[in-house]
Amino acid sequence: MGLLRDWNYIEKAVQIPALSEVIREALIRALFVRDDRVLPRDLIGDLNRVPPVTVKVKDDGEVRKLVRVLNGQESTVSLGLSAEDYHYFRTQLGVGRTREFGTVMRPRILLTYDWIVPEQRGVQLDFTGYAGIEFADDAHRAIAQVGATWKQLYDGAPAKGHAVPFVPTVPLDFAIGDALYGDAPFASYRGEFASHVNALRTISPFGHRARLGFEEVANNGTAYDLLHATVPLAAEFFIPVAVAVRLEAKPAAGKTLTYAFDDGMKLAVALDKLSRTTQLPAWVHITDAVAAKILRPAVAADAFTVQLSVGGTTSGLAPKEKAIDTAMAGFKSKSAEVPNPFDVPADAYRKTADTVVRSLFVGEVRVPAKALGDFSAKIRALGDQSVAKAGVYASLRATGTVSTFPFFAAPKDRSKVYDLSKGVRAIASRIPGAAFTSRLAHLWEEEPNFMRRMAFLRSLKVTIDTAHVVQPLVSP
Repeated sequence: MGLLRDWNYIEKAVQIPALSEVIREALIRALFVRDDRVLPRDLIGDLNRVPPVTVKVKDDGEVRKLVRVLNGQESTVSLGLSAEDYHYFRTQLGVGRTREFGTVMRPRILLTYDWIVPEQRGVQLDFTGYAGIEFADDAHRAIAQVGATWKQLYDGAPAKGHAVPFVPTVPLDFAIGDALYGDAPFASYRGEFASHVNALRTISPFGHRARLGFEEVANNGTAYDLLHATVPLAAEFFIPVAVAVRLEAKPAAGKTLTYAFDDGMKLAVALDKLSRTTQLPAWVHITDAVAAKILRPAVAADAFTVQLSVGGTTSGLAPKEKAIDTAMAGFKSKSAEVPNPFDVPADAYRKTADTVVRSLFVGEVRVPAKALGDFSAKIRALGDQSVAKAGVYASLRATGTVSTFPFFAAPKDRSKVYDLSKGVRAIASRIPGAAFTSRLAHLWEEEPNFMRRMAFLRSLKVTIDTAHVVQPLVSP
């Protein structure tokens, strides 16, 4: 993910004499935007350096061998490269010099923005060709290689009698691995993505196959749960190559219900009420008018649109729908015919995703359902002030929390990203119970308990990755 590398770099940078008088947030901004008026030339060089070699992974054995080469256990000869590739590999990495090498995983799609400090010295792993999916015959489970896309998993499950319970709040064509070493916002109404993960198959910093968790059952109640203690930071400790996920039985009958609201306060009341009922839809997806027009350009956009996926027995579906209608009282109109963004054919899904990704995203804001209307109004106002039309994608959790992803029609330059992130952070700070979670928000945080947790994760990382191979920490 890169969070520990960024955090460690900042902690070390503030100790540089030339930067010791710079306010921490001002330093973070300078690093983020690469401000050469504040930063020494050497630091600018670090921030502009990228991994010199990209390896397209087709087999986890290749990763094991590569890791053993990078940590010094094996010679580059064991990679079995052609003479031309061998020469390129050695010259690009400077093999033979006294230096450390690291690996970093390349996300298929990055929702927000890249890390501040790129991997400095080694190899970037491209897993797009490592994309197999294995569905279990005896239970509702699957093992997906990290390069497999979420849409492949979602579309392939029904034929095997399964249903994928989690969807991306922002419907981009993410790979499953993007939830581990990117920022794919997968979740369901009933829980976060991590709650659907049984285990990870990984490669350790010493080239061993290492499994975190149990692929057949969940282990998050064992009190010895390294898996859920590190997700979504697992990719800072190991190299994930496959994910074992829990699925659900394909329902006998299913329906997508679409509710239109013309008022944010009515919407907030309805979502809060729904979360207090016993109804358990698979997912509840929310868009404002700007987001809805992107997802469904041919359909007139209402102020807010809520879509729910509900399933059950043929006879039991009608009572469920009636109960949801009661909870969602206050809607302007209702339809069972409006397509949801997830069930469309793969080509149409990718086409829409190509439009969605053009917007500027700054991260996730979690707000109580009853505050969603207020939050949306404040985001629109921020967009107007910044001359960047704003919109919101969101999803409701059974806990009564709404996971929102505000976006802006603005250039994706780093200064704009930083300024809009600060604006969203200010909005979240004024809404009781709200929290802004982004890479910048983590770096801005100076609360003592948070700093202790980050220090613990750093110590855990250097203990597990003593070879300094998996996204190794670097100092300025």
